[in-house]
Amino acid sequence: MPTDYKDYYAVLGVKKDASAAEIKQAYRRLAKQHHPDLHLNKDKDKAADKFKEINEAYEVLSDLQKKSKYDQIDPGEAPQPFRTEKGGNSFGGFSNFFEQMFGNAGGQDFGSGERPSGNFGKDQDIEAELPLSLEDSIRGGDKKISILASVVCPACHGFGQQGNHFCQNCAGVGETKQKRSITVHLPKNIRDGMKLRLRGQGGSSATGRQPGDLLLQIRLLPHSHYKISGSDLETRVVAMPWEASLGAEISVPTLEGPIRIRIPAGTHSGRRLRIAGKGLGKEGGLRGDLYVLVQIDIPDKITDRMKQLYQELREAGA
Repeated sequence: MPTDYKDYYAVLGVKKDASAAEIKQAYRRLAKQHHPDLHLNKDKDKAADKFKEINEAYEVLSDLQKKSKYDQIDPGEAPQPFRTEKGGNSFGGFSNFFEQMFGNAGGQDFGSGERPSGNFGKDQDIEAELPLSLEDSIRGGDKKISILASVVCPACHGFGQQGNHFCQNCAGVGETKQKRSITVHLPKNIRDGMKLRLRGQGGSSATGRQPGDLLLQIRLLPHSHYKISGSDLETRVVAMPWEASLGAEISVPTLEGPIRIRIPAGTHSGRRLRIAGKGLGKEGGLRGDLYVLVQIDIPDKITDRMKQLYQELREAGA
């Protein structure tokens, strides 16, 4: 078997009797997975090589004439060159196996079945996660974010090739990734896991259609002051012994700022007080509740007068 023989079916992970639709679907999936722009610097070269291999396999298997010629090859024999009426230099973006088999069959007819430019029919929707503080989830409003979206390659204008070679700027996919800033309008009382659709803010391609949509999934961040339980929150407050015994007004933090509530007389440590409607957003535009866990503490420093009063209390309770 020639050492440079290419099993294009294996490259795309399809069977030899795969339909054109199955071949196209496999190509799209692998092209997105191995696009060099989606890999870090140390893996970029490896991804680019894999990407070229995927494009080459699709160039052959998506073209009925090339596929018919390829299917006649005995893997144990060297392929005979496939001649066309077009002459010229070999298509340097392909492997030696491709050039030996097809010569300049690529030429100006590159991608005669469907050019591997990354233009997958409908322009691309983008899904991303949007982390939000609890405060931002309640107040809503405009928030500026940055996203990485597909844009038409400026070097090849979406064709995936420059002359007789794959476009080096986009590795033949016809698209590149570009960072851009957009402003998102957040509704009030937004919920964890909720999805926002931003029309026309997704990826764009060379199809001439409108850009895809941006789908943002909300993820609420942990908070140092609150424990989250569904749409309810819990926070802790400290009360002095006399406040717990006699009742008092204390300050409680909420997502909109501190408020004052009254602790009933005779409150024990660990008692939970409910403040309705001060939790997180929930279905129907409503809000959950805020629970205040009371912890009783003593002052760090005790004066002589305070010490005397504590002694009187001890004697009174004996």
